[in-house]
Amino acid sequence: MALVAPIEYSILKAAVEAKSLESIAAELGTRAENLMRYVESLRSRGLLSVERRKVEVYELTEEGLRYAREGLPELRALKSARCEELCVVEVPDTAEGKIILANLARYGLRPRGQRIEVDRGELERVIRTVEERQRALEQLASGGGAPAEIYAEFLKRKLIKKSVKTEIYIKTVVDLSAVRAAQLKTVLTPEDIRTGAWREIALKPIDLSVEVPPAPSPVPHFFQEFLNYVREVMVGLGFEEVRGPILEYEFWNFDALFQAQDHPAREVHDTFFVKWEGELPEPPPRELMERVAAEHEAGWGYKWSPQKALGLVMRSQTTATTIRALAERGEGQYKVFTIGRVFRPEHIDAKHNVEFHQLDGIVVGPGLTFSHLLGQLEQIAKALGMQEVKFRPAYFPFTSPSVEVYARHEKLGWVEFGGAGIFRPEVTRPLGVERSRVLAWGWGLDRIAMILLGIDDIRDLFTWDLGKLQEYYRRWESFKRGVGARGVKFTL
Repeated sequence: MALVAPIEYSILKAAVEAKSLESIAAELGTRAENLMRYVESLRSRGLLSVERRKVEVYELTEEGLRYAREGLPELRALKSARCEELCVVEVPDTAEGKIILANLARYGLRPRGQRIEVDRGELERVIRTVEERQRALEQLASGGGAPAEIYAEFLKRKLIKKSVKTEIYIKTVVDLSAVRAAQLKTVLTPEDIRTGAWREIALKPIDLSVEVPPAPSPVPHFFQEFLNYVREVMVGLGFEEVRGPILEYEFWNFDALFQAQDHPAREVHDTFFVKWEGELPEPPPRELMERVAAEHEAGWGYKWSPQKALGLVMRSQTTATTIRALAERGEGQYKVFTIGRVFRPEHIDAKHNVEFHQLDGIVVGPGLTFSHLLGQLEQIAKALGMQEVKFRPAYFPFTSPSVEVYARHEKLGWVEFGGAGIFRPEVTRPLGVERSRVLAWGWGLDRIAMILLGIDDIRDLFTWDLGKLQEYYRRWESFKRGVGARGVKFTL
């Protein structure tokens, strides 16, 4: 016994004889596209055959639709004839008049200038012929058909247009006695179990090979546009983009940043740890791990574990990528940035999500100071179009001095969106950077987008609501137009 959903049973019952999907949808009081997923499910289970046929379709043009409503111009002219010994049809000397004369000539009525003289019997014969055309035109307007010669005439007059479309015909290929309608679900709820409703439910298998109809967004996604904009700003400020993996070693995510292996941020409530049996990222150089171990053991006073450092995590900060770049390039003068997703087991609310985007950057060079850092942050904030930003002293294991960065949101008030500082020597020494200083920062781009676009819930950055997508895209377009005129006010 095959179990199917009630709507699927209705389709099977309606398709005992082969029918078009359009006609079955009409019987069931719905649209054909609403039935496609059920049809495909029944076909994949061998309960229904599906045939696609190419058919010619005739549609009225705008002119044809107008004549269906108002009447063919030659019919209106014929019915206005004045009859005495002969009937006289007066035709205006206009563009429509020329159409009337040309069409009446097809029926054997020859004009003299702008008038036609014809006896009453001939006039009535032609009126009947044209009335047949008028009825055919109205039938086409209401979805009906017409004789082949009518199609040919209307095509020539450009009252209709022809196109080819694919119609779907379906037929039930199983005995209905072997099929039963049942409530199908993909998952049982606690309520189903508590009430005993699970006894009447059949769990539906999920066929991942079934194609779903496309549903393109009506506008580009505003948040992706924003990320591209940030990338352009950073390149315009002379930074080079670097990239790194999402699946990361603890070494790059924590150890290389002088974050102790027993630091609270390395607990399961702050980091996603991963068991991985696939291909692994390239491990850090052994010599670098030894130098980092020496810094940890001297600075934090514990026995550093290389096994812990080679554990895998979902990247919790894009600083893991910029520290990789610093390790590869070492001493010198350069500026790099990265934009990427990071993952933390946060409690989800209006300002927190388990997955978000960061902008991380470093500036490397001799003689750099904390003032240079604040100036660089101000330059980036101005370029991004931020208006009111303030700094607050902070502590991070890998920078000193350090600040948290806040901006004012019109509804949420002051919102922290980043941290910054100068990398400590314990971070830079193992990487071979001793003459240069390294300015570093990490900014939460999701919160910056909320601030700039007036969005008060971080979850809306990933909304599927088409109305919200359109509204936020309008805000994004408006923001871009006004960004050049904005200034930024900094407070310490």
